[in-house]
Amino acid sequence: MQSGIYARRHTAHRLAAACFLLAAALLAPRAALADEVIQLIDRTKIVGQLLHYYDGQATIRLPNGSKMRLPVSKIRRIQFRLPKPRVALSTPKKSFKRLRRAALKGDLATYIDTHSTYYQMILNHQVQMASPKKFIAQLKKQWGSAQLSVVGTKIKGAVAVMRVRRKNGTQSQEGELRFVRENKEWKMILPL
Repeated sequence: MQSGIYARRHTAHRLAAACFLLAAALLAPRAALADEVIQLIDRTKIVGQLLHYYDGQATIRLPNGSKMRLPVSKIRRIQFRLPKPRVALSTPKKSFKRLRRAALKGDLATYIDTHSTYYQMILNHQVQMASPKKFIAQLKKQWGSAQLSVVGTKIKGAVAVMRVRRKNGTQSQEGELRFVRENKEWKMILPL
């Protein structure tokens, strides 16, 4: 009989401990997704995610999930933090491989992301004009019909020029692809 009372008491203690841990986890502050550091006129700082700006008011999500509205006249400066650079884009060659894989798979999001920020806007517009289905078919045709190999890469500061050999049957051509370094990631620049 005593072993039954002991087992129930032990289970009750475990349940109470589990409830305490769950409550602590739910009440703990959560980190904002992309934190900005907002410095106010009086030099105090607020860390959060800038959500919205309208009519002289900035709306900020704080790390605990609550929202705060601030008049812009109270803000001295906002320091934006960039995400950590990705290893898949750490060299022009890795970026080129990622770009090619995305084109052959028809992965538009990755294909566009591998381009410089400025050119991402242009590519998104081209996709909308042509329709995603047609754009993917065109990518697969352009990237899949030829054998590509990297001949060499020259890096000067934040710009890289990659020599690429394109082999199609018995014909072979060399060309250049240009990359720019953004947030320590190598992104392709479209030839204009």
